Amino acid sequence: MSSNRISRRTAALAAALTLCGAAFTATAAAAPGPAKPAPGTAAGAAPRVEFARTLPGASRLLVTFSDAPSRATAESRLAGLGELAPVVPEAGVWGLSPAAPASARERALTRARVAGAEWSLTRRTADRPAPPTAPGAAPAVTDPFFTPASQWGLLGGSTWGADLITLGPRPAIAILDSGVDTTHEEWGGPASPLVAPRSTLRGDADAGDHGLSGHGTHVAGIAAAPANGVGIVGVAPAVAAAAPVIPVQIADRDGSSTDETMMRGIRHAVLNGAKVINISAGGPGYSQAFQDTVFWATARGALIVASVGNQGQDVNALNFPAGYRRVLGVGAQCDGIVTFDCPRPFGAATFSNHNRTVDVIAPGVNILSSVPRRVNERVVAPGYALKDGTSMAAPYVAGVAALVQAANGGALSPYQLARHLKNTATDIGTSGRDNTSGFGVVNPRAAVSLQGPEDDTAEVNDDIKWLAGPTRLNEGGQPLVITASADQFEDSEDVYAVRLKRGERLRVVLTHGKPRLDLYLWDPGTRTVGTENGNLERHLIDYRPGTRPTGVIVYRARRAGVHYVDVFARRGGGPYTLRLTRQP
Repeated sequence: MSSNRISRRTAALAAALTLCGAAFTATAAAAPGPAKPAPGTAAGAAPRVEFARTLPGASRLLVTFSDAPSRATAESRLAGLGELAPVVPEAGVWGLSPAAPASARERALTRARVAGAEWSLTRRTADRPAPPTAPGAAPAVTDPFFTPASQWGLLGGSTWGADLITLGPRPAIAILDSGVDTTHEEWGGPASPLVAPRSTLRGDADAGDHGLSGHGTHVAGIAAAPANGVGIVGVAPAVAAAAPVIPVQIADRDGSSTDETMMRGIRHAVLNGAKVINISAGGPGYSQAFQDTVFWATARGALIVASVGNQGQDVNALNFPAGYRRVLGVGAQCDGIVTFDCPRPFGAATFSNHNRTVDVIAPGVNILSSVPRRVNERVVAPGYALKDGTSMAAPYVAGVAALVQAANGGALSPYQLARHLKNTATDIGTSGRDNTSGFGVVNPRAAVSLQGPEDDTAEVNDDIKWLAGPTRLNEGGQPLVITASADQFEDSEDVYAVRLKRGERLRVVLTHGKPRLDLYLWDPGTRTVGTENGNLERHLIDYRPGTRPTGVIVYRARRAGVHYVDVFARRGGGPYTLRLTRQP
Protein backbone atom coordinates (compact mmCIF):
# COMPACT_ATOMS: atom_id res chain seq x y z
CA MET A 1 0.00 0.00 0.00
CA SER A 2 1.34 3.41 -0.88
CA SER A 3 2.13 6.10 1.63
CA ASN A 4 0.49 9.52 1.60
CA ARG A 5 -2.68 9.07 -0.40
CA ILE A 6 -4.83 11.24 1.84
CA SER A 7 -5.33 14.03 -0.67
CA ARG A 8 -6.58 11.97 -3.60
CA ARG A 9 -10.21 13.07 -3.68
CA THR A 10 -9.65 14.95 -6.90
CA ALA A 11 -10.84 13.53 -10.19
CA ALA A 12 -8.59 10.89 -11.70
CA LEU A 13 -5.89 12.40 -13.84
CA ALA A 14 -6.07 11.52 -17.52
CA ALA A 15 -9.24 9.50 -16.91
CA ALA A 16 -9.63 8.90 -20.64
CA LEU A 17 -6.34 7.05 -20.80
CA THR A 18 -7.07 3.69 -22.42
CA LEU A 19 -3.68 2.15 -23.17
CA CYS A 20 -4.10 -1.38 -24.43
CA GLY A 21 -2.53 -4.37 -22.67
CA ALA A 22 -0.19 -5.14 -25.57
CA ALA A 23 3.56 -4.56 -25.37
CA PHE A 24 4.65 -0.95 -25.84
CA THR A 25 8.20 0.43 -25.89
CA ALA A 26 8.33 3.69 -23.89
CA THR A 27 10.54 6.18 -25.74
CA ALA A 28 9.29 9.27 -23.86
CA ALA A 29 7.54 10.10 -20.61
CA ALA A 30 4.15 8.36 -20.64
CA ALA A 31 0.87 10.16 -20.17
CA PRO A 32 -0.10 10.02 -16.51
CA GLY A 33 -2.07 7.03 -15.34
CA PRO A 34 -5.09 7.47 -13.10
CA ALA A 35 -4.77 8.53 -9.50
CA LYS A 36 -5.38 5.88 -6.85
CA PRO A 37 -8.37 6.07 -4.50
CA ALA A 38 -8.13 7.97 -1.24
CA PRO A 39 -7.30 5.81 1.80
CA GLY A 40 -10.25 4.60 3.82
CA THR A 41 -12.67 4.51 0.90
CA ALA A 42 -13.61 1.94 -1.68
CA ALA A 43 -13.15 2.90 -5.29
CA GLY A 44 -16.28 4.73 -6.37
CA ALA A 45 -17.73 4.71 -2.85
CA ALA A 46 -19.31 7.71 -1.18
CA PRO A 47 -16.96 9.68 1.08
CA ARG A 48 -16.80 8.37 4.62
CA VAL A 49 -18.49 10.31 7.40
CA GLU A 50 -15.93 12.11 9.58
CA PHE A 51 -16.58 12.34 13.33
CA ALA A 52 -12.97 12.19 14.53
CA ARG A 53 -11.89 14.91 16.94
CA THR A 54 -8.92 15.99 18.96
CA LEU A 55 -8.92 16.03 22.73
CA PRO A 56 -9.60 19.43 24.33
CA GLY A 57 -6.41 21.46 24.24
CA ALA A 58 -4.54 18.88 22.18
CA SER A 59 -2.33 20.29 19.45
CA ARG A 60 0.06 17.52 18.51
CA LEU A 61 0.91 17.27 14.86
CA LEU A 62 2.06 13.89 13.53
CA VAL A 63 4.64 14.44 10.80
CA THR A 64 5.46 11.50 8.51
CA PHE A 65 8.64 11.54 6.44
CA SER A 66 9.17 9.52 3.27
CA ASP A 67 12.24 8.05 4.95
CA ALA A 68 13.28 7.36 8.56
CA PRO A 69 15.51 10.32 9.49
CA SER A 70 17.62 10.63 12.61
CA ARG A 71 16.57 13.11 15.29
CA ALA A 72 19.12 15.65 14.06
CA THR A 73 17.89 15.36 10.48
CA ALA A 74 14.22 15.55 11.48
CA GLU A 75 14.88 18.64 13.61
CA SER A 76 16.80 20.25 10.77
CA ARG A 77 13.98 19.64 8.31
CA LEU A 78 11.33 21.04 10.68
CA ALA A 79 13.46 23.83 12.13
CA GLY A 80 11.48 26.77 13.47
CA LEU A 81 8.12 24.96 13.60
CA GLY A 82 8.18 23.85 17.24
CA GLU A 83 9.35 21.15 19.62
CA LEU A 84 9.89 17.70 18.10
CA ALA A 85 9.57 14.31 19.81
CA PRO A 86 9.83 10.75 18.41
CA VAL A 87 6.57 8.82 18.02
CA VAL A 88 7.55 5.88 15.81
CA PRO A 89 10.85 7.11 14.37
CA GLU A 90 11.53 3.72 12.78
CA ALA A 91 8.52 4.42 10.54
CA GLY A 92 9.54 8.05 9.98
CA VAL A 93 6.83 9.43 12.30
CA TRP A 94 7.57 12.35 14.66
CA GLY A 95 5.35 14.42 16.92
CA LEU A 96 5.46 18.21 16.62
CA SER A 97 4.25 20.61 19.32
CA PRO A 98 3.87 23.61 17.03
CA ALA A 99 4.79 27.12 18.04
CA ALA A 100 2.08 28.44 15.70
CA PRO A 101 -0.67 25.78 15.45
CA ALA A 102 -2.80 27.67 12.92
CA SER A 103 -0.15 27.45 10.21
CA ALA A 104 1.94 24.51 11.40
CA ARG A 105 0.43 21.83 9.18
CA GLU A 106 0.69 23.84 5.97
CA ARG A 107 4.27 24.89 6.77
CA ALA A 108 5.33 21.35 7.67
CA LEU A 109 4.07 20.01 4.35
CA THR A 110 6.47 22.29 2.51
CA ARG A 111 9.55 20.88 4.23
CA ALA A 112 11.96 18.34 2.74
CA ARG A 113 10.85 14.69 2.64
CA VAL A 114 7.61 15.39 4.54
CA ALA A 115 5.00 12.94 3.23
CA GLY A 116 2.17 13.89 5.60
CA ALA A 117 1.19 16.10 8.52
CA GLU A 118 -1.93 15.24 10.53
CA TRP A 119 -3.42 16.13 13.89
CA SER A 120 -3.50 13.30 16.44
CA LEU A 121 -7.17 12.25 16.52
CA THR A 122 -9.22 10.91 19.41
CA ARG A 123 -10.22 7.23 19.55
CA ARG A 124 -12.83 5.63 21.77
CA THR A 125 -13.12 2.19 23.26
CA ALA A 126 -15.67 -0.05 21.60
CA ASP A 127 -17.51 -1.77 24.40
CA ARG A 128 -21.28 -1.86 24.07
CA PRO A 129 -23.14 0.18 26.73
CA ALA A 130 -25.31 -1.84 29.12
CA PRO A 131 -28.66 -2.85 27.65
CA PRO A 132 -0.38 -27.34 13.42
CA THR A 133 0.98 -28.89 16.66
CA ALA A 134 -1.61 -31.42 17.86
CA PRO A 135 -3.26 -30.44 21.15
CA GLY A 136 -2.63 -32.63 24.16
CA ALA A 137 -5.22 -33.94 26.57
CA ALA A 138 -7.42 -31.21 28.02
CA PRO A 139 -6.16 -30.16 31.44
CA ALA A 140 -8.41 -30.08 34.48
CA VAL A 141 -9.49 -26.43 34.60
CA THR A 142 -10.90 -25.50 38.00
CA ASP A 143 -11.69 -21.81 37.52
CA PRO A 144 -15.23 -21.48 38.96
CA PHE A 145 -16.72 -19.47 36.07
CA PHE A 146 -15.33 -21.85 33.48
CA THR A 147 -18.77 -23.19 32.57
CA PRO A 148 -20.94 -23.07 29.42
CA ALA A 149 -23.41 -20.79 31.21
CA SER A 150 -20.74 -18.25 32.22
CA GLN A 151 -18.28 -18.45 29.32
CA TRP A 152 -20.42 -19.30 26.33
CA GLY A 153 -17.82 -17.94 23.92
CA LEU A 154 -15.46 -20.73 24.95
CA LEU A 155 -17.77 -23.55 25.94
CA GLY A 156 -21.22 -22.87 24.49
CA GLY A 157 -20.91 -24.71 21.21
CA SER A 158 -17.70 -22.93 20.24
CA THR A 159 -14.87 -24.71 18.44
CA TRP A 160 -12.49 -23.67 21.24
CA GLY A 161 -11.43 -26.42 23.63
CA ALA A 162 -9.27 -26.61 26.74
CA ASP A 163 -6.92 -28.96 24.90
CA LEU A 164 -5.89 -26.03 22.66
CA ILE A 165 -4.06 -24.41 25.56
CA THR A 166 -1.57 -27.31 25.74
CA LEU A 167 0.28 -26.32 22.58
CA GLY A 168 3.34 -24.95 24.36
CA PRO A 169 4.73 -21.43 24.76
CA ARG A 170 2.85 -18.76 22.87
CA PRO A 171 4.08 -15.29 21.91
CA ALA A 172 3.35 -12.22 23.98
CA ILE A 173 -0.04 -10.55 23.55
CA ALA A 174 -0.08 -6.78 24.02
CA ILE A 175 -3.29 -5.18 25.30
CA LEU A 176 -3.46 -1.49 24.34
CA ASP A 177 -6.27 -0.11 26.48
CA SER A 178 -6.98 1.55 29.83
CA GLY A 179 -4.43 -0.70 31.54
CA VAL A 180 -4.74 -3.94 33.51
CA ASP A 181 -5.54 -4.05 37.24
CA THR A 182 -2.46 -5.51 38.93
CA THR A 183 -4.36 -5.97 42.21
CA HIS A 184 -6.84 -8.35 40.60
CA GLU A 185 -6.59 -12.04 41.51
CA GLU A 186 -6.16 -12.96 37.85
CA TRP A 187 -3.34 -10.50 37.21
CA GLY A 188 -1.43 -9.78 40.43
CA GLY A 189 0.87 -11.60 42.79
CA PRO A 190 4.25 -13.27 42.33
CA ALA A 191 3.00 -15.40 39.43
CA SER A 192 1.67 -12.43 37.46
CA PRO A 193 2.00 -12.93 33.70
CA LEU A 194 2.18 -9.17 33.07
CA VAL A 195 5.47 -7.97 31.58
CA ALA A 196 6.90 -4.69 30.25
CA PRO A 197 4.03 -2.43 31.45
CA ARG A 198 3.86 1.04 29.97
CA SER A 199 1.65 4.13 30.05
CA THR A 200 1.92 6.18 26.87
CA LEU A 201 -0.32 8.80 28.48
CA ARG A 202 2.27 9.69 31.12
CA GLY A 203 5.41 8.08 29.74
CA ASP A 204 6.03 5.82 32.74
CA ALA A 205 5.86 2.12 33.62
CA ASP A 206 2.54 2.22 35.50
CA ALA A 207 -0.02 0.43 33.32
CA GLY A 208 -2.61 -0.19 36.03
CA ASP A 209 -6.25 0.10 34.99
CA HIS A 210 -7.53 3.58 35.90
CA GLY A 211 -10.52 3.43 33.55
CA LEU A 212 -13.96 4.01 35.06
CA SER A 213 -15.38 0.88 33.39
CA GLY A 214 -12.38 -1.42 33.81
CA HIS A 215 -12.31 -1.86 30.05
CA GLY A 216 -8.65 -2.85 29.77
CA THR A 217 -8.83 -5.47 32.51
CA HIS A 218 -11.95 -6.95 30.88
CA VAL A 219 -10.31 -7.09 27.44
CA ALA A 220 -7.17 -8.69 28.87
CA GLY A 221 -9.24 -11.37 30.60
CA ILE A 222 -10.98 -12.37 27.37
CA ALA A 223 -7.71 -12.81 25.55
CA ALA A 224 -5.60 -14.37 28.25
CA ALA A 225 -6.98 -14.77 31.79
CA PRO A 226 -4.83 -17.49 33.42
CA ALA A 227 -6.18 -20.96 34.12
CA ASN A 228 -5.26 -20.51 37.78
CA GLY A 229 -8.24 -21.90 39.68
CA VAL A 230 -9.94 -18.54 40.16
CA GLY A 231 -12.48 -16.63 38.11
CA ILE A 232 -12.46 -17.14 34.36
CA VAL A 233 -10.19 -18.54 31.65
CA GLY A 234 -9.01 -16.63 28.59
CA VAL A 235 -8.82 -17.87 25.02
CA ALA A 236 -5.02 -18.17 25.28
CA PRO A 237 -4.39 -18.32 29.04
CA ALA A 238 -1.46 -16.30 30.29
CA VAL A 239 1.40 -18.06 32.08
CA ALA A 240 4.30 -16.23 33.69
CA ALA A 241 7.41 -16.44 31.48
CA ALA A 242 5.79 -18.84 28.96
CA ALA A 243 2.70 -16.93 27.79
CA PRO A 244 2.97 -13.27 28.84
CA VAL A 245 0.70 -10.24 28.47
CA ILE A 246 2.09 -6.75 27.85
CA PRO A 247 -0.28 -4.12 29.32
CA VAL A 248 -0.06 -0.73 27.62
CA GLN A 249 -2.18 2.10 28.97
CA ILE A 250 -3.22 4.33 26.07
CA ALA A 251 -6.65 5.57 27.24
CA ASP A 252 -7.77 8.04 29.91
CA ARG A 253 -10.36 7.37 32.63
CA ASP A 254 -13.22 7.89 30.17
CA GLY A 255 -11.79 5.55 27.54
CA SER A 256 -10.41 8.22 25.19
CA SER A 257 -7.08 7.69 23.52
CA THR A 258 -5.36 9.41 20.61
CA ASP A 259 -3.54 8.27 17.53
CA GLU A 260 -0.31 9.28 19.22
CA THR A 261 -0.89 7.28 22.41
CA MET A 262 -1.88 4.27 20.29
CA MET A 263 1.11 4.58 18.00
CA ARG A 264 3.50 4.93 20.90
CA GLY A 265 1.79 1.89 22.43
CA ILE A 266 2.30 -0.15 19.27
CA ARG A 267 5.95 0.80 19.22
CA HIS A 268 6.43 -0.18 22.87
CA ALA A 269 4.68 -3.52 22.31
CA VAL A 270 6.74 -4.40 19.24
CA LEU A 271 10.05 -3.41 20.81
CA ASN A 272 9.19 -5.64 23.76
CA GLY A 273 8.46 -8.70 21.69
CA ALA A 274 4.69 -8.67 21.14
CA LYS A 275 3.60 -10.73 18.13
CA VAL A 276 -0.13 -10.07 18.65
CA ILE A 277 -1.42 -6.58 19.54
CA ASN A 278 -5.05 -5.98 20.53
CA ILE A 279 -6.69 -2.56 20.19
CA SER A 280 -10.33 -2.53 21.27
CA ALA A 281 -10.94 1.08 20.30
CA GLY A 282 -11.24 3.26 17.25
CA GLY A 283 -12.98 6.07 15.46
CA PRO A 284 -13.40 7.62 12.02
CA GLY A 285 -10.53 9.53 10.46
CA TYR A 286 -7.58 8.21 8.46
CA SER A 287 -3.96 8.96 9.42
CA GLN A 288 -1.02 8.18 7.15
CA ALA A 289 1.27 8.28 10.18
CA PHE A 290 -0.77 5.52 11.79
CA GLN A 291 -0.84 3.47 8.59
CA ASP A 292 2.94 3.69 8.38
CA THR A 293 3.15 2.59 12.01
CA VAL A 294 1.05 -0.47 11.13
CA PHE A 295 3.37 -1.27 8.23
CA TRP A 296 6.40 -0.98 10.52
CA ALA A 297 4.84 -3.23 13.16
CA THR A 298 3.89 -5.76 10.48
CA ALA A 299 7.42 -5.76 9.11
CA ARG A 300 8.65 -6.49 12.65
CA GLY A 301 6.38 -9.55 12.87
CA ALA A 302 3.39 -8.25 14.84
CA LEU A 303 -0.27 -8.75 13.87
CA ILE A 304 -2.60 -5.96 15.02
CA VAL A 305 -6.19 -6.97 15.84
CA ALA A 306 -8.80 -4.23 16.29
CA SER A 307 -12.53 -3.83 16.96
CA VAL A 308 -14.60 -2.47 14.06
CA GLY A 309 -16.98 -0.38 16.19
CA ASN A 310 -20.55 -0.43 17.45
CA GLN A 311 -22.34 1.99 15.11
CA GLY A 312 -23.99 -0.68 12.96
CA GLN A 313 -27.47 0.61 13.81
CA ASP A 314 -26.42 4.20 13.14
CA VAL A 315 -23.75 5.82 10.93
CA ASN A 316 -21.78 2.60 10.32
CA ALA A 317 -18.65 4.65 9.64
CA LEU A 318 -15.27 3.17 8.78
CA ASN A 319 -13.39 3.06 12.07
CA PHE A 320 -9.65 3.11 12.46
CA PRO A 321 -7.34 1.37 13.29
CA ALA A 322 -9.57 -1.52 12.11
CA GLY A 323 -9.78 0.18 8.72
CA TYR A 324 -6.05 0.31 8.13
CA ARG A 325 -4.42 -2.15 5.80
CA ARG A 326 -2.77 -5.09 7.59
CA VAL A 327 -5.04 -4.71 10.63
CA LEU A 328 -7.43 -7.61 11.30
CA GLY A 329 -10.87 -6.06 11.92
CA VAL A 330 -13.25 -7.95 14.23
CA GLY A 331 -17.03 -7.66 14.59
CA ALA A 332 -19.28 -9.01 17.35
CA GLN A 333 -21.10 -12.35 17.32
CA CYS A 334 -24.30 -12.88 19.34
CA ASP A 335 -24.96 -15.54 21.92
CA GLY A 336 -28.01 -17.81 21.68
CA ILE A 337 -30.50 -15.34 23.22
CA VAL A 338 -32.75 -13.44 20.81
CA THR A 339 -32.87 -9.69 21.53
CA PHE A 340 -33.15 -6.47 19.52
CA ASP A 341 -29.37 -6.48 19.05
CA CYS A 342 -29.35 -10.21 18.32
CA PRO A 343 -32.30 -11.24 16.14
CA ARG A 344 -30.42 -14.32 14.93
CA PRO A 345 -28.81 -16.59 17.55
CA PHE A 346 -25.03 -16.80 17.06
CA GLY A 347 -25.21 -14.42 14.12
CA ALA A 348 -23.60 -11.00 13.82
CA ALA A 349 -24.87 -8.45 16.33
CA THR A 350 -26.80 -5.64 14.64
CA PHE A 351 -24.84 -3.01 16.58
CA SER A 352 -21.58 -4.34 15.11
CA ASN A 353 -20.36 -2.21 12.20
CA HIS A 354 -20.98 -3.84 8.84
CA ASN A 355 -18.60 -2.49 6.21
CA ARG A 356 -15.36 -3.35 4.50
CA THR A 357 -13.37 -3.26 7.79
CA VAL A 358 -14.93 -6.55 9.00
CA ASP A 359 -12.60 -9.51 8.46
CA VAL A 360 -14.07 -11.98 10.98
CA ILE A 361 -16.51 -11.95 13.89
CA ALA A 362 -16.17 -13.46 17.36
CA PRO A 363 -18.21 -13.65 20.58
CA GLY A 364 -19.09 -10.12 21.65
CA VAL A 365 -22.38 -10.26 23.60
CA ASN A 366 -22.78 -11.15 27.30
CA ILE A 367 -19.06 -11.74 27.70
CA LEU A 368 -17.89 -12.40 31.25
CA SER A 369 -14.40 -11.26 32.15
CA SER A 370 -12.24 -9.69 34.84
CA VAL A 371 -12.77 -6.08 35.99
CA PRO A 372 -11.41 -4.03 38.90
CA ARG A 373 -13.48 -4.56 42.04
CA ARG A 374 -14.60 -0.93 42.00
CA VAL A 375 -16.65 -1.58 38.83
CA ASN A 376 -20.34 -2.21 39.65
CA GLU A 377 -22.01 -2.39 36.24
CA ARG A 378 -23.36 -5.85 35.27
CA VAL A 379 -21.28 -7.48 37.98
CA VAL A 380 -21.65 -11.26 38.38
CA ALA A 381 -19.27 -11.47 41.34
CA PRO A 382 -16.75 -8.99 42.78
CA GLY A 383 -14.08 -8.52 40.12
CA TYR A 384 -16.08 -10.13 37.27
CA ALA A 385 -18.66 -8.49 35.01
CA LEU A 386 -20.47 -8.84 31.70
CA LYS A 387 -19.88 -6.51 28.75
CA ASP A 388 -21.01 -6.37 25.13
CA GLY A 389 -19.31 -4.95 22.05
CA THR A 390 -16.77 -5.40 19.33
CA SER A 391 -14.27 -4.50 22.07
CA MET A 392 -14.96 -7.91 23.54
CA ALA A 393 -14.76 -9.71 20.19
CA ALA A 394 -11.32 -8.42 19.21
CA PRO A 395 -9.37 -9.92 22.15
CA TYR A 396 -11.03 -13.29 21.51
CA VAL A 397 -9.44 -13.24 18.05
CA ALA A 398 -6.15 -11.97 19.47
CA GLY A 399 -6.12 -14.99 21.76
CA VAL A 400 -6.81 -17.35 18.86
CA ALA A 401 -3.98 -15.71 16.89
CA ALA A 402 -1.60 -16.42 19.78
CA LEU A 403 -2.73 -20.07 19.92
CA VAL A 404 -2.10 -20.43 16.19
CA GLN A 405 1.43 -19.09 16.62
CA ALA A 406 1.98 -21.52 19.50
CA ALA A 407 0.89 -24.40 17.26
CA ASN A 408 3.31 -23.26 14.55
CA GLY A 409 6.29 -22.49 16.72
CA GLY A 410 5.81 -18.77 16.18
CA ALA A 411 6.86 -19.18 12.55
CA LEU A 412 3.88 -17.59 10.77
CA SER A 413 4.29 -14.06 9.45
CA PRO A 414 1.53 -11.51 10.16
CA TYR A 415 0.51 -11.89 6.52
CA GLN A 416 0.13 -15.67 6.90
CA LEU A 417 -1.57 -15.41 10.29
CA ALA A 418 -4.22 -12.95 9.14
CA ARG A 419 -4.96 -14.94 5.99
CA HIS A 420 -5.13 -18.17 7.99
CA LEU A 421 -7.67 -16.76 10.46
CA LYS A 422 -9.84 -15.65 7.54
CA ASN A 423 -9.43 -18.87 5.56
CA THR A 424 -10.41 -21.06 8.52
CA ALA A 425 -13.36 -18.95 9.72
CA THR A 426 -16.82 -20.55 9.62
CA ASP A 427 -18.88 -18.78 6.95
CA ILE A 428 -22.35 -17.88 8.26
CA GLY A 429 -23.50 -15.31 5.71
CA THR A 430 -23.63 -15.22 1.95
CA SER A 431 -21.01 -17.44 0.39
CA GLY A 432 -17.60 -15.86 0.69
CA ARG A 433 -16.78 -12.61 2.42
CA ASP A 434 -19.56 -10.13 3.26
CA ASN A 435 -19.64 -6.84 5.13
CA THR A 436 -21.70 -8.18 8.04
CA SER A 437 -19.65 -11.16 9.18
CA GLY A 438 -16.54 -10.83 7.04
CA PHE A 439 -15.16 -14.28 6.25
CA GLY A 440 -17.20 -15.71 9.12
CA VAL A 441 -16.90 -16.67 12.78
CA VAL A 442 -13.33 -17.24 13.87
CA ASN A 443 -12.76 -20.98 14.34
CA PRO A 444 -10.06 -21.70 16.94
CA ARG A 445 -9.82 -25.45 16.33
CA ALA A 446 -9.59 -25.17 12.55
CA ALA A 447 -7.08 -22.33 12.83
CA VAL A 448 -4.88 -24.31 15.21
CA SER A 449 -5.20 -27.67 13.44
CA LEU A 450 -4.90 -26.76 9.75
CA GLN A 451 -1.72 -25.85 7.92
CA GLY A 452 -1.17 -22.15 7.32
CA PRO A 453 -1.10 -20.60 3.85
CA GLU A 454 2.02 -19.92 1.83
CA ASP A 455 3.86 -16.77 2.85
CA ASP A 456 4.47 -13.72 0.67
CA THR A 457 8.10 -13.18 1.60
CA ALA A 458 8.29 -9.82 -0.18
CA GLU A 459 5.93 -8.23 2.35
CA VAL A 460 5.95 -5.54 3.61
CA ASN A 461 6.41 -3.91 0.17
CA ASP A 462 3.61 -1.36 0.14
CA ASP A 463 5.76 1.59 -0.85
CA ILE A 464 9.36 2.46 -1.59
CA LYS A 465 10.31 3.33 1.99
CA TRP A 466 9.54 -0.24 3.10
CA LEU A 467 11.75 -2.04 0.57
CA ALA A 468 14.93 -3.70 1.81
CA GLY A 469 16.64 -3.24 -1.56
CA PRO A 470 16.40 -4.01 -5.27
CA THR A 471 14.98 -7.32 -6.46
CA ARG A 472 17.75 -9.48 -7.92
CA LEU A 473 16.89 -10.27 -11.54
CA ASN A 474 18.10 -13.30 -13.45
CA GLU A 475 20.93 -12.98 -15.95
CA GLY A 476 20.95 -14.00 -19.58
CA GLY A 477 17.50 -12.72 -20.36
CA GLN A 478 15.78 -15.32 -18.18
CA PRO A 479 12.62 -13.98 -16.50
CA LEU A 480 12.28 -13.72 -12.74
CA VAL A 481 8.82 -15.08 -11.91
CA ILE A 482 7.10 -13.70 -8.79
CA THR A 483 3.80 -15.12 -7.53
CA ALA A 484 1.93 -13.08 -4.95
CA SER A 485 -1.51 -11.66 -4.22
CA ALA A 486 -3.04 -8.22 -3.86
CA ASP A 487 -6.30 -7.03 -2.36
CA GLN A 488 -8.18 -3.75 -2.75
CA PHE A 489 -8.58 -3.25 0.99
CA GLU A 490 -5.93 -5.26 2.84
CA ASP A 491 -2.92 -5.25 0.51
CA SER A 492 -3.63 -2.94 -2.37
CA GLU A 493 -0.03 -2.24 -3.37
CA ASP A 494 3.02 -4.38 -4.07
CA VAL A 495 6.21 -2.57 -5.07
CA TYR A 496 9.39 -4.15 -6.49
CA ALA A 497 12.68 -2.33 -7.00
CA VAL A 498 14.73 -3.09 -10.12
CA ARG A 499 18.20 -1.68 -10.77
CA LEU A 500 18.88 -0.89 -14.45
CA LYS A 501 21.86 0.45 -16.33
CA ARG A 502 21.32 3.13 -18.91
CA GLY A 503 20.17 1.52 -22.15
CA GLU A 504 19.10 -1.77 -20.55
CA ARG A 505 15.62 -2.95 -21.42
CA LEU A 506 13.09 -4.17 -18.84
CA ARG A 507 10.11 -6.27 -19.81
CA VAL A 508 7.32 -6.51 -17.23
CA VAL A 509 4.39 -8.91 -17.66
CA LEU A 510 1.55 -8.94 -15.10
CA THR A 511 -0.98 -11.77 -15.29
CA HIS A 512 -4.05 -11.94 -13.05
CA GLY A 513 -7.64 -13.18 -12.88
CA LYS A 514 -10.90 -11.34 -12.28
CA PRO A 515 -9.59 -8.64 -9.92
CA ARG A 516 -8.51 -5.40 -11.58
CA LEU A 517 -4.79 -5.11 -10.94
CA ASP A 518 -3.16 -2.06 -12.52
CA LEU A 519 0.52 -1.97 -13.45
CA TYR A 520 2.73 1.10 -12.99
CA LEU A 521 6.43 1.72 -13.70
CA TRP A 522 8.16 4.58 -11.86
CA ASP A 523 11.49 6.27 -12.53
CA PRO A 524 14.52 6.41 -10.19
CA GLY A 525 13.61 9.89 -8.93
CA THR A 526 10.38 8.90 -7.20
CA ARG A 527 10.26 8.38 -3.43
CA THR A 528 6.70 7.09 -3.31
CA VAL A 529 4.26 5.31 -5.60
CA GLY A 530 1.55 7.68 -4.38
CA THR A 531 -0.18 9.58 -7.15
CA GLU A 532 -0.81 12.87 -5.37
CA ASN A 533 1.09 16.17 -5.21
CA GLY A 534 2.28 16.01 -8.82
CA ASN A 535 4.18 12.74 -8.34
CA LEU A 536 2.13 11.13 -11.11
CA GLU A 537 3.23 13.64 -13.74
CA ARG A 538 6.86 13.90 -12.61
CA HIS A 539 7.86 10.28 -12.09
CA LEU A 540 5.50 7.84 -13.81
CA ILE A 541 7.15 6.13 -16.78
CA ASP A 542 4.30 3.93 -17.96
CA TYR A 543 0.96 2.47 -16.91
CA ARG A 544 -1.30 -0.44 -17.89
CA PRO A 545 -4.89 -0.62 -16.63
CA GLY A 546 -5.99 -3.95 -15.20
CA THR A 547 -9.04 -4.25 -17.40
CA ARG A 548 -7.38 -7.16 -19.23
CA PRO A 549 -5.90 -10.31 -17.65
CA THR A 550 -2.41 -9.45 -18.94
CA GLY A 551 -0.56 -6.16 -18.81
CA VAL A 552 2.83 -5.66 -20.50
CA ILE A 553 5.34 -2.84 -20.23
CA VAL A 554 8.62 -2.80 -22.16
CA TYR A 555 10.99 0.03 -21.29
CA ARG A 556 14.56 0.94 -22.23
CA ALA A 557 16.18 2.84 -19.37
CA ARG A 558 16.95 6.44 -20.21
CA ARG A 559 19.19 6.70 -17.14
CA ALA A 560 20.81 4.36 -14.68
CA GLY A 561 19.22 3.77 -11.29
CA VAL A 562 16.59 1.87 -9.34
CA HIS A 563 13.21 1.75 -11.05
CA TYR A 564 9.99 0.64 -9.35
CA VAL A 565 7.40 -1.83 -10.61
CA ASP A 566 4.06 -1.23 -8.87
CA VAL A 567 1.08 -3.62 -8.82
CA PHE A 568 -2.05 -1.80 -7.59
CA ALA A 569 -5.34 -3.57 -6.75
CA ARG A 570 -7.93 -1.10 -7.97
CA ARG A 571 -10.85 -3.51 -7.54
CA GLY A 572 -11.16 -6.89 -5.86
CA GLY A 573 -8.28 -9.13 -4.92
CA GLY A 574 -6.53 -12.36 -5.72
CA PRO A 575 -3.30 -13.97 -6.89
CA TYR A 576 -1.12 -12.67 -9.68
CA THR A 577 2.09 -13.58 -11.52
CA LEU A 578 4.74 -10.98 -12.31
CA ARG A 579 7.51 -11.72 -14.81
CA LEU A 580 10.50 -9.40 -14.84
CA THR A 581 13.07 -9.76 -17.63
CA ARG A 582 16.17 -7.59 -18.04
CA GLN A 583 17.83 -7.51 -21.44
CA PRO A 584 20.88 -5.62 -22.76
